[in-house]
Amino acid sequence: MAAATTQVGAVAKAARILRAFTPERRVLTVRQVADRTHLPRSTCHALCSTLVEEDLLERLPGGGYRLGDSLADMGGQVIERHGLVEAASKPMRDLSRAASGEVHLGQLVGSYVIYLTRIEAHRDLPMRNRLGLRAPAFATGCGKAALSCLDEEEVRSRVMTACGEEDIEVDLEALLVELAEAREQGYVVSSSFQRNRISIAAPVIGRRGVIVGGLSIARSATSIPPEMVKRRGAAVIQAAQTVSAQLQSLGGR
Repeated sequence: MAAATTQVGAVAKAARILRAFTPERRVLTVRQVADRTHLPRSTCHALCSTLVEEDLLERLPGGGYRLGDSLADMGGQVIERHGLVEAASKPMRDLSRAASGEVHLGQLVGSYVIYLTRIEAHRDLPMRNRLGLRAPAFATGCGKAALSCLDEEEVRSRVMTACGEEDIEVDLEALLVELAEAREQGYVVSSSFQRNRISIAAPVIGRRGVIVGGLSIARSATSIPPEMVKRRGAAVIQAAQTVSAQLQSLGGR
């Protein structure tokens, strides 16, 4: 009998298919699934059909597929279990009032950040950080804040994984310098995710010192003069530390 740790091939392939879908690629044809997973098209077709039967994928009239409704319930259970949104609720409201900006909470998952909740402040300041958005960690304020708590080897590994999956490039050495500065001052100032927007973010740390994500406040780039950045950074650090303490007291990660 095979060892208990032996990977079940069909399950691993199905997982690869589900991970092929992203907020930027919400609908995929079988051909696109095959291209993104490097699996035979016949295998993708069979697995997609099975995933549809299990409500993990939905087949669209045009022939494409998108993630199924059952995944929303599963994702909600994971979010609730970690307690991150609950722990951040009041600190995020306090930060939004004190610093007058849009506040985001992102969870670090592998090489990516997933945005769990946000508090909007200005309707004339549209942000890409919508609920459920999955973005490469190195591209966002919340993600950079989280990465700043990891050692260089781990950062390199996660960044290169995201670059390979998204087929994008990044100046890794410049990023490492940016993360070193963030590590020293306790927060990161980032403008790489969206033009004319600036994000000030600090890391959120769970039990046993495990980094779980980042908390940020965002404004238009022209609305935060340089002399205000340090003060905003201190406010974000305080809010993130409060979230970390709350998360640990709730028994989160």
